[in-house]
Amino acid sequence: MARGSGKRLTALVAGALGAAAAYFFDPDRGRARRSRTKDQAAAALRRRQRETEARVRYAEGKLEGAAARSAGAGEFTPEDDTDIVHAIKQAFSGLDFSTTDVNVDVVGGTATLRGQVDDADQVDEVQQVVAKVPGVVAVESYLHTPGTAPPNKAASINASR
Repeated sequence: MARGSGKRLTALVAGALGAAAAYFFDPDRGRARRSRTKDQAAAALRRRQRETEARVRYAEGKLEGAAARSAGAGEFTPEDDTDIVHAIKQAFSGLDFSTTDVNVDVVGGTATLRGQVDDADQVDEVQQVVAKVPGVVAVESYLHTPGTAPPNKAASINASR
C-alpha cells in the first residue's frame, strides 16, 4: 500500500458511515428512511427467494421429463394403421425433396409405397425413412423414377409390347 493510503481509507469509511448514520437517524425523515430501506430489503429477499424457487421447480421439471422419457413416455406408439400412415407422411416432411407423388397404404403394419420420385437415391431414402417409423414392420415399394415402369407393372407392360 502507498504511504498514508490506510489513513485515507479509514477516513473514507468513517465518512461514509457518518453520512449513512446522518441519513438514517435524521430526526425528521430518519424513521421513514429506515422503514423504507427495511421494506426494500425484505422485498429483495422475497424476490430472490421466488427466483430460487422457480429455478428449483424448473430443475425438478427437467428431471421429471428425463425420467418420463427414459420410461418411454413421449414416444410415438401407433394405435392403428391410420396412425402409421400419418406418421409416415409427417416423416416425409423432413425430406429435402417432394413426396407429393408418393401414395402410402398401411395394412397390418406393412407399408406399401406407390408413385414416383425424381431419382433412384430418393427411392432408397424414402424406403429408409418409412422403415424407421414406429409401427412399420415391413415396406413394400413400388416407387419408380420418371420414364420407368413401376416394379409391379413392368412385366405386364413388357408382355403387352
